[in-house]
Amino acid sequence: MKIGVLVNNFGGFPETGRGAAACVDLALHAERLGFASVWVTDHVVLPVSRRTDYPHNDSGHFPYTWEQEIHEPLTLMAAIAQVTERVEIGVSVLVIPYRHPLTTAKMLATADQLSAGRVVLGAGVGWLRDEFEALGIPPEQYEKRGAVTVDFLRAMKVAWTESPASYQGPYVAFKDIGTRPHPVRAPHPPIWVGGQGDRALRRAVELGDGYLAISSNPERLRGEVTRLRELAERAGRSPETLTVGHIDGIVFGEESRGDEGASLSGSTPQILDGLRAYSDAGLQHIAAGVSVAGQYSFAATVDALERAAEEILPVVAAF
Repeated sequence: MKIGVLVNNFGGFPETGRGAAACVDLALHAERLGFASVWVTDHVVLPVSRRTDYPHNDSGHFPYTWEQEIHEPLTLMAAIAQVTERVEIGVSVLVIPYRHPLTTAKMLATADQLSAGRVVLGAGVGWLRDEFEALGIPPEQYEKRGAVTVDFLRAMKVAWTESPASYQGPYVAFKDIGTRPHPVRAPHPPIWVGGQGDRALRRAVELGDGYLAISSNPERLRGEVTRLRELAERAGRSPETLTVGHIDGIVFGEESRGDEGASLSGSTPQILDGLRAYSDAGLQHIAAGVSVAGQYSFAATVDALERAAEEILPVVAAF
C-alpha cells in the first residue's frame, strides 16, 4: 500500500501568511519524508448558504465554509511539479463538468510536462448544485453530470493522444485542432474515477486506470473491489490494470475518535490496524489528510507527517 498526503488547499494554513505557498511547502515536506504522493482537492467557489447536502456522509455536513481560501487545484499541481522530484501529484477529485475538457486537458498536460510525468487525475462528477449554478453551467448538465463527465473524459483522452484531434460527443465537439503539448506519461496521466456506487465503478472500468473511493470503510471497500473486478472481467479488462485508491484522514490521538471523514484515527496501533484492514480489502493507495486530533496549524501538520513517516510508513511498506 502507498500513502499520499492531502496538501490542504481548502482552507490552507492562514496563520503562515503564505497562502498557496504553504501548500507547496507541505508537499515538499511530504516528499522529503518519503510519502508516495501529494494531492489537491477541487472546488471553485462555495455558497454562503448551501442548499445541497454533502452526499458522502450520513449527516450531509460539509466541513468547509465560504470564508476559507480555496486554492485552485490545477495551478497548484503545476507549482508543486516545479519544486518536487519524486512524488506523484494527484487531484482527488477534479470535478470534470466544471471546466471545458480542452482547457482541463491542456492544464493537466502542462503540469505533467513540468513534473516529468507524475500527474494523476482523480475524476469526479461533482455534487454541489449551488456551485454548478454559480459557474453558469446549465441545469440539465447538473442533472446529467455523470454523462457529461464520461463525454468530457473521452474528449480529453483524444486531446492527449491524437494530433490533430477531432471529437464528436453529446456535450462537446471539436474537429482538426492542435492540442499539444501532450502529456509526458503515455498514453496519458492515469485517470482514477472517484465516487461511490455502481455508476462510478462502471465509469472506472470503462474510462479509468483506477477507482478512487470516497468515505468508504474496509467492509464497504471490499464489496466495491469485488464488484470492480467483476465489471472489469465482464468488459474484457484485467482487474490488475485498475488501481484501487481511497480518500481519507489519518488522525493521531490517544484513542480512536471516529471523526467524520477520518476513519483512520486514534493511536498508532489503531491506525495501523485500520490500514491493514483496508489493505486486506484491496486498497493500494490512500490520499490522506494527516493531522493530530484538534490541531490544524501548519506546524502541527508537519509534526503529524513526521510521526506518520516514522511510525506508519515503514510498517505499511510491508503490507
